[in-house]
Amino acid sequence: MRKEWQKLESRLTKEVENGSKVFFTTTTDIVKWSAISVFIGLSVGFGVAGCLLLLELAIPYAEAVNPFVFPPFLLLPLVMGFSSFILFKTFKEASGDGTEEIVCDAVKNDEKLRFLPFALKQAATFLTIVFGGSAGKEAPAGQLGAYISLLLARVLNLAGHTERIVMVIAGVSAGFAVVFGAPVAAGFFALEALFAGRILYRVLVPAFISSFAAYWSMHILNVEYIYHPVSLGLVPGFWELVNLIKAVAAGLFFGLVSYLVIIAMNFANNFSRKSLVNPFIKGFAGGILIVILALIFGESYLGLGLRTINDALGAEAFFHWYDPLLKTLFTAVTLGFGGSGGFVTPIFFTGATAGNFFAQLVDTDIPLYAALGFVSVLAGSTNSPIASIILAAELFGIEAAHFAAVTASVSYLVSSNKSVFAPEIIETIEKRFKKHIEV
Repeated sequence: MRKEWQKLESRLTKEVENGSKVFFTTTTDIVKWSAISVFIGLSVGFGVAGCLLLLELAIPYAEAVNPFVFPPFLLLPLVMGFSSFILFKTFKEASGDGTEEIVCDAVKNDEKLRFLPFALKQAATFLTIVFGGSAGKEAPAGQLGAYISLLLARVLNLAGHTERIVMVIAGVSAGFAVVFGAPVAAGFFALEALFAGRILYRVLVPAFISSFAAYWSMHILNVEYIYHPVSLGLVPGFWELVNLIKAVAAGLFFGLVSYLVIIAMNFANNFSRKSLVNPFIKGFAGGILIVILALIFGESYLGLGLRTINDALGAEAFFHWYDPLLKTLFTAVTLGFGGSGGFVTPIFFTGATAGNFFAQLVDTDIPLYAALGFVSVLAGSTNSPIASIILAAELFGIEAAHFAAVTASVSYLVSSNKSVFAPEIIETIEKRFKKHIEV
């Protein structure tokens, strides 16, 4: 009896010692990464927010100082020609959107993120958007987040594989948080869309903390973002079931739209890297095509399209079936022929206008379904249903998120688990992620 008691006492002592070691190690790790993540979030947050403010000032400035009194988008052929030539010569693999390529470059331990190609990529994106190219601002935000996080890793002497990848994730999340205005969704989106959906709590802590620090930074600098709370006042009952049926139908519709977006953006990605003709000529021809399209269909499909997104989320504007298709066409031409920028802001445009049209089609709440389209086309085209549902809660309110849980999930399933991001690049990132994070 005494020996058994001694064995039990010895076992309990070992368990307490092991538990204490685990607790100490975990606590130290959390404190360490919390401090680092705040540093990353503030650095990326103020950096990205400053760039966005500069972009907001540059767009009207380009129109105000124009001595020839014609729309700036008429200069897009020259801008896209130079953008195509410079990127083809210096950073060919990051042509078009380029976010996943830059993140892939960042997580490879044996490669350094090159400053000159990175700076030229950001300049090309800035000029493309300012002069009317249909592209998004989330790509340079995520790319800047990855680059700043690597610079901080060097300053802090964090050269390990795992530490490098965690810092990149935190930096990308912070960049997305500034653009989205939704810190929780930003953390999930970075993991779902760019890191093959590997959601681990170990990585979420620094991703969330850096996102919140960046979100705080953007508010300090008064960066504007899309925020449209949707108030439904629904009471559970029979009509609530009818709305759920409509939500399933909407999810199927958004999934189809997502699939079309994926096809168009994958074509743009592949075509942007092909050297069929001189890169300047290709970019110039693409710019001419966009100018012709804008003269035929109007200027609302140019640039970021934030005004149109806000209109679509309102109850007074009405959009047609061709609006999301035309925005997708403008974006594919911009990014496929040498322009630079992101996919996501155009996807928001496509989703919001598609939702607005669907609401008219089935005679239902326009702001709600525009909001559902906003997040559901994102879910379907980037493989990010969880981030999209959370984004709905953060930007449109919890009532909209209830329906978004249905539409985003259905859209994700309908789009056949494909993505606008290059699959071979995402696979490379996934291998690094699994090797250094999951084991």
